[in-house]
Amino acid sequence: MSQASPPARINPLDWDLGNVPPGIPWGGVDEAGRGAWAGPVVAACAVLDPACVARWGHVLRSARDSKRLQPDRREVLAAELRTVLPAWSVVEVDNLAVDRENILEATLSAMRGAVRGLGIVPRILFVDGDRAPRSGLPERLVVDGDVLSCAVACASILAKAHRDAWMREQGARWPDYGFARHKGYGTPEHRGALDRLGPSPIHRLSYRPVAARLRPDEALRDRLRETLDRPASVEDLKSWVEQELRPAYGQLKPLWVETLRRRYAERLAQLAAGEGLE
Repeated sequence: MSQASPPARINPLDWDLGNVPPGIPWGGVDEAGRGAWAGPVVAACAVLDPACVARWGHVLRSARDSKRLQPDRREVLAAELRTVLPAWSVVEVDNLAVDRENILEATLSAMRGAVRGLGIVPRILFVDGDRAPRSGLPERLVVDGDVLSCAVACASILAKAHRDAWMREQGARWPDYGFARHKGYGTPEHRGALDRLGPSPIHRLSYRPVAARLRPDEALRDRLRETLDRPASVEDLKSWVEQELRPAYGQLKPLWVETLRRRYAERLAQLAAGEGLE
């Protein structure tokens, strides 16, 4: 007795069209890099509308979960989507914020930022996963949304392509870590690089495999404490983060970072009061 073939999966664009009221713009939100040991978590929001579907449906029907696409195909499709979508936005939340907020809150913050960055406000958002970013728009949580929904798949492709390009740039800056190949994820190559070199400034110190390979530098900590008291303006203080804290980040214990953050907040309040910014 022959078995019936499983039903064919509906195309993600058809799923969207069956789940939104006619005539309105809708959006999809997804992230990339949540599980990586290094680099930012990146969120994207992609907006679709009837006019885009009518003109560019052949492109939209190619959208799939970014992890199921070959890298070259994903890059090409991302470039096409950036051209044909009526609106899209991509936001990074860096490793310092991931460590400060925790990865879930950093991800939700990136999602909210991506929604705020849109030039067209969708009437409904499909959000990949089971946690709502609370963007202020009507949201529908869709587990495996990057598989089911075209809008979410488009967001997935945009976020992944953006983050991969960022990690390739860091691979040129920190060539011994292999970022261009593993994109910050926990591969044997990445683990071996951490064993040899310790964390880089773009690693997430709150992640256990990174924390286990930390090589803290007390002299560097002391220098940061000293230089943190030197800025004479809010802008100088912001520059301290980029010029002093960020390059040293991979050699600091999380407790030291928290101490520096508290002092930074105190200095910011002092300088802002002096400049009349309160």
